[in-house]
Amino acid sequence: MDARTIQTGPTATTDHLLEVKGLKKFFPIHKGFLRRVVGYVKAVDDVSFYVRPGETLGLVGESGCGKTTAGRTILRLYEPTGGQVLWRSKLLARGGAQEVQVDLAEMDHGQMKLIRREIAMIFQDPINSLNPRMTVGDIVAEPMVIHGQYEKERSEAVIINLLQRVGLRPDHLRRYPHEFSGGQRQRIGIARALSLNPRLVICDEPVSALDVSIQAQTLNLLQDLQRDFNLAYVFIAHDLSVVQHISNRVAVMYVGKMAEMADAEELYMAPLHPYTEALMSAVPKADPKYRSERIIMQGDVADPSNPPSGCYFHPRCRYAIERCKQEAPAFRALKPDHFVACHRAEELKLRGV
Repeated sequence: MDARTIQTGPTATTDHLLEVKGLKKFFPIHKGFLRRVVGYVKAVDDVSFYVRPGETLGLVGESGCGKTTAGRTILRLYEPTGGQVLWRSKLLARGGAQEVQVDLAEMDHGQMKLIRREIAMIFQDPINSLNPRMTVGDIVAEPMVIHGQYEKERSEAVIINLLQRVGLRPDHLRRYPHEFSGGQRQRIGIARALSLNPRLVICDEPVSALDVSIQAQTLNLLQDLQRDFNLAYVFIAHDLSVVQHISNRVAVMYVGKMAEMADAEELYMAPLHPYTEALMSAVPKADPKYRSERIIMQGDVADPSNPPSGCYFHPRCRYAIERCKQEAPAFRALKPDHFVACHRAEELKLRGV
């Protein structure tokens, strides 16, 4: 048994399919003719969260907060700078065990290739994520070919079934991506992600480039597929209305750090972090008589290459005190399954949706 794995069996105490602990991803800043490293962009800085089997974790925050980088670092599309990404793998289990817990941050290339059969990704841009020189059939079959799972007759039947399952027709098999609309291209990307029957799918803003009516169709499709294939999702988005519709739990990020994580209903009704409160105030209400009391945050988002001292949010926080400027808050459990990184979380009474 590899020293980097922790064997678990049917009686394993943890119910977390994926557990991210202190994940970091820093990008070096080069300067001068010799390209010396003069600093780092802290895109993901000490992020921790978990995903249970069959649930959806929404990962939200402003543009540039590190959501997409976190998702790509979990899959090792970016190499992590630090932290652990613990995954309960069936394909790496040995000795009769049903599952084995492994740290993806320590896996070699061969092991990660196996893991990518269990974790898939749906990319944000349905145009650039599909090869324009490949037919739809070849695009959906490509993961099978790479992982040695492609058998012509059986796999073609599987591909046709997947296309029909995501709302496309069998005759689309021989067409090219440019012949489809944006919503149809995203459905092709979803079919490709499901071609190896994964257990977890990282959805990187899968509906942000689509029209509102198509967004609703795609979200309903993702929920149907989750139920039918028993999938878990990490759903990355900046639209809080979308996240509220699809997520079981929600994690809020700000400048590479975790601000808050809780059950979706509790987070939307009773947030504990001032940043979450400000985000919730921007969620549109479906009542024409309701007068919005939106919280306008002052200043700009902190620079991840030169973040402020203490709490990164304190320059924009209307509740900030001296301690917030000097001491970074710990990401801690204030209630069962409700985590927050705020010094004043116990005393503040914040407004939800």
